[in-house]
Amino acid sequence: MVGAVAAALALVGGSSGNKPSTTATRTPTVHSSHTGAHHTTVKRSTTSASHATNPAEESVAVLNGTETTGLAHRISSQLQQRGYSQAAALSGRPAGGSQETVVEYAGGHRAGAEAVARSLGVSKVQPIEEAVSSLGGSAKVVVIVGADKAAASP
Repeated sequence: MVGAVAAALALVGGSSGNKPSTTATRTPTVHSSHTGAHHTTVKRSTTSASHATNPAEESVAVLNGTETTGLAHRISSQLQQRGYSQAAALSGRPAGGSQETVVEYAGGHRAGAEAVARSLGVSKVQPIEEAVSSLGGSAKVVVIVGADKAAASP
């Protein structure tokens, strides 16, 4: 195939002295026989990473997992300053006390959750738990702020 492309480029350049185009366009192809016995289609794959391209488009809920008043609002404000315009502090509180901040995500939003975690300096990222999902409303990424952020916040 490389030889065919090189030959085609040589033909395009011709003898007029024009430079051959160095830009190649790749298009998906479909190969099939007239019998229908063999049919191959080239597809582009999609992954969950496609959901995390723009922080402004990521729906983020911030829950306070501590006794520190206003902590979810402070973390939500930090996220908004970093481009997460849809970050919102919610009043729900997960059961038990959270020592470590965790970022949880709905299906297909792992990359978005990882980006939020990097933004906050959080290392724990996991799929969303059912109890957290009900507290997070329609958000696809939920931050549960733990005591580690309470100590670090002014």
